[in-house]
Amino acid sequence: MKVTPNKIIIDLEEYLELFNIKLSENTRKTLLDAEEFAYRCGNPTTYKLFFSKLIRNTDIVHTIFDSKGINPNLVAIILEKDYYNCMDEDATFENDNILYSGIYNRINCEKRAVIDTALEYCVKKNRYIITNEDIFLAAMDVFERLQAQDCGQWAAKELNETHSTLSHVYGLFDPNLWISFDDIRQLLCNPKSANKHTRAA
Repeated sequence: MKVTPNKIIIDLEEYLELFNIKLSENTRKTLLDAEEFAYRCGNPTTYKLFFSKLIRNTDIVHTIFDSKGINPNLVAIILEKDYYNCMDEDATFENDNILYSGIYNRINCEKRAVIDTALEYCVKKNRYIITNEDIFLAAMDVFERLQAQDCGQWAAKELNETHSTLSHVYGLFDPNLWISFDDIRQLLCNPKSANKHTRAA
């Protein structure tokens, strides 16, 4: 069976149906956007595409970035360009892209760990539909957990001196990506606060 973006998302929806959970329309679009970008590049999806498409398609994230004086579309394109520049010549979308429903190594596989963590965020809030906010919170949690397991040092000294930011996802210091996960997390969990920041700006 040839792996395509649509088949990957259908596989994800079938997996979520086991738990009586669905994707919101916008979340389905966001995850499909990530898979289609990777498909056109002929490489597997990575964190950079998860974050870039979430940033593009999530209104509250735009509000959060605007409140920090950061252009969300610029952040998204920086991550997408870096994904393209760092593609693995030996990897292919069809052979190396991972299905969400796979059983093996779910806790350490980026895609599977993100969707399982998002599932928990959704259920904690007594909902049956996963949103972009759930996916964004989950992606930050999994990124931080796997980075902590890695125990490596960043080449850019700024990245070793602070909590996780979008610059850490990029792998280099960039002032356009210098927004902390803690700030994003706090405002995603309290959207009224994000709107208040914007009105005050």
